[in-house]
Amino acid sequence: MARMRTVAALAAALTATVLAAPPQADGSAASSPYGQQVSWGGCSGVDGPRSMECGTLTVPRDYGDPKGGDLDVALSRIPATGPGPRLGSLVVNFGGPGIPGITQLAERASAGDLARLNRRYDLIGFDPRGVGRSSPVDCGDLSGVTATDPVAQARQVARACRAHSGALLPWVGTPNAARDLDVVRSALGDDRLAYLGFSYGGRLGSVYAHEFPQHAGRMVLDGVPDPTLDDTGTALAQAAAFQHALSDFAADCAARHCPVPGRTPAQVVANIATAGRRLDSGGLPTVTGQLDHAGFLQGVQNALYSKDDWPDLREALGALGGGDGEPMMQLAYPGQMGQLARVTPKASGWSTPDNYEMAKLAIDCRDTPERHTPAGVHALDGRFAAASSVFGTSMEASLLACTGWPPGDGASRRVAARTAPEALLVSTTADPATPYAGAGHMAAALGNGSRVLTYRGEGHGAYFAHDGCVRGVVEAYLVDGAMPSAGAAC
Repeated sequence: MARMRTVAALAAALTATVLAAPPQADGSAASSPYGQQVSWGGCSGVDGPRSMECGTLTVPRDYGDPKGGDLDVALSRIPATGPGPRLGSLVVNFGGPGIPGITQLAERASAGDLARLNRRYDLIGFDPRGVGRSSPVDCGDLSGVTATDPVAQARQVARACRAHSGALLPWVGTPNAARDLDVVRSALGDDRLAYLGFSYGGRLGSVYAHEFPQHAGRMVLDGVPDPTLDDTGTALAQAAAFQHALSDFAADCAARHCPVPGRTPAQVVANIATAGRRLDSGGLPTVTGQLDHAGFLQGVQNALYSKDDWPDLREALGALGGGDGEPMMQLAYPGQMGQLARVTPKASGWSTPDNYEMAKLAIDCRDTPERHTPAGVHALDGRFAAASSVFGTSMEASLLACTGWPPGDGASRRVAARTAPEALLVSTTADPATPYAGAGHMAAALGNGSRVLTYRGEGHGAYFAHDGCVRGVVEAYLVDGAMPSAGAAC
């Protein structure tokens, strides 16, 4: 769940998309995307394992009108290495929305992080429609976005996106991405989809199970969004969870000669907040720009996605105390608006493509029918202040991110999949971006006996959090079909 320098990037994980039409039965390219085969070739511009191959499928822009134009879906494959018989393909989605699966799979596979799964499965990465190499959303040069008022700024971004990608924007979104995923499954030759989804990937996987229960296979959803929450509920839950994560960081910092004064976590948190507010009057010039209060909050929040980033946050806070805002600036904005504007948590390994921010915004805004007014948001001031004294205001502002975008719909909140096989949901007790309760709510909404594996720890997502217990349970399920007992925890 990344954030961008404009209010548009503060969009919380939302929901929804267009209703599906069933695929045509004749198998022709003109009427149905099914029946395609992938012509695997080289992966230009991707630094992955030597065995990695790339290809492209063609899908309808509108599944209700298969002859109304096509989009490309780019995917990659790392063939199973053995030993042991090949189980088929395992499709991996690393979240976002907007994070490209092709480059992420290359990075993770190169690091050996998916090696056991790769023994038995071909690993498949894909860029969902509108993302990376798959008919990407393009909003042009956003240097013309000069408004400082959040609403006016969001409208300027929306106009730029419509001007450059107006024909694409109505067709991005999670349900259409799920339909593309079924085309991918078919082209790979698998009767059932084996799937590993992180964060937003949990939403995509649940929608797939809802729409294609007969083709759902072994599915693991890690860092699970809550399908029962609307935009406001999601933002409030995240505000409270990030506040809790900051308190956990503060407790750890206080025990390690923290550069921020305070003997208790509450005192450290209060002094962190005070340090940020001091930047309200003029900010702090840095090599890469001006660090203001918003940038400070962005840097702190980004570092809370992974416990691996806590040392960097301590360093940035210490530097800030000495008048150097550059380390915090790098945590907040490692790129430029409209390109790459999010720190990469080391534990999750989530880097971003050039169009990450705009793809995320376009998908988030397509995935919700809700459009908030400044007056309506202002009425929530007390609730957000109660949820988080540090992040409440910025989380509240995220509700205005889709100003100027046409309403989407609530289709991605429909996840009932009673006839699909049970899935394994993995949830971290102190996850700031997808709070722990969301996995239980998702399991209930799926209605198919899916089980929750609890990871008692910090950070967003558990499989890449250096915990052998979580990895073992996930891999035992995907490789051997061994579902953990109810109430299992690591």
